[in-house]
Amino acid sequence: MANYRVDVSALAERDLKDIVRYISAQLTSPISAYHLMDIFEESMTSLADLPQRFPLIEDELLSQMGYRKLIIKNYVVFFSGDEFNKVVNVERILFGRRDWFRFL
Repeated sequence: MANYRVDVSALAERDLKDIVRYISAQLTSPISAYHLMDIFEESMTSLADLPQRFPLIEDELLSQMGYRKLIIKNYVVFFSGDEFNKVVNVERILFGRRDWFRFL
């Protein structure tokens, strides 16, 4: 039974679509793209159960704001939790080597 509701922001949904589109079209690997999308969806759904198992972001300000990260392949899912309302908010999904601090 899930302890938290997982809400995915419009930006995170767009990020995921862009990732799938890029892998499918630019890397000409549609099967890999849709397999990766399944992995993302399963992993984000798993955040409903104990999201605190993932580490806080190493940045002091972002960690004070409660931002955590879930690493999937070469990508990072950024999320925060609302303990009172039992909600996990998935904010962004970004390429791990990107300068992602400016996107949060």
